[in-house]
Amino acid sequence: MLCPDCGFDNIQGMDDCEACGQPLATLDPSGGELEQAISRHAIGVLCPKPPLTVGLQHPVSTAIETMSLQNVGCLLVVDDNSDLVGIFTERDVLNRFSSDRSRLADPVGDFMTPTPVTVSQDDSIAYALHAMDLGGYRHLPVVDQDDRPTGIISVRDILSFLCIRFAELRSTA
Repeated sequence: MLCPDCGFDNIQGMDDCEACGQPLATLDPSGGELEQAISRHAIGVLCPKPPLTVGLQHPVSTAIETMSLQNVGCLLVVDDNSDLVGIFTERDVLNRFSSDRSRLADPVGDFMTPTPVTVSQDDSIAYALHAMDLGGYRHLPVVDQDDRPTGIISVRDILSFLCIRFAELRSTA
């Protein structure tokens, strides 16, 4: 059975895709409007913000200062070729760094979350929401066909989309 989200050929009878974890059951067309909206709209409608990046060897202090000045919850960590190698989040600061502040000069690469889960502009909002739920993520990097970061989406972006759709539905009811 082919996965409708990623195209992976799964063994017949599977409930979820082995490759991406998406449910293989066909979406009930009578599902609610919000369910249909997150299933049919792609990440691109969220207008992902341009990613803020930091190099592997940049000091943690620089990353924290950048996050604070830009009022963001994460930075994407890239190598010298601008390939995505990790994500450095507020959670990384709290869980991996805060216990030893003497390491402010250490490289971000020592504290980042390596190989983050990513999405593309064409993935559905439902797919991103599912990935966030499964992994407990608040941010997902958006990458192009070469896996280079082009944007970032957050739970807030999806929540804003849902609030707007909900308001539209209420006003037409």
